Amino acid sequence: MSARPHGFRSSLRTWAEETGQPFEVAETALGHVIGNAVERAYQRSDLIEKRRPFMASWADHVTGKATSSVVKLNEARS
Repeated sequence: MSARPHGFRSSLRTWAEETGQPFEVAETALGHVIGNAVERAYQRSDLIEKRRPFMASWADHVTGKATSSVVKLNEARS
């Protein structure tokens, strides 16, 4: 049996909200569709340059490199 990190996506979304990350960047990083059909028709950017620092900050958070405190989980046992 392999380990599966349930709730990882919701953890990212909660972290983004609590750290003041831009809503559109967080939703785009998660692959969510935002806005109505008209808004989506005019939104052609994938926000990649804004997502780079966003994801780097998230990586620092989950690896414990950020100043926040992260509870480390034990390695999965087989």
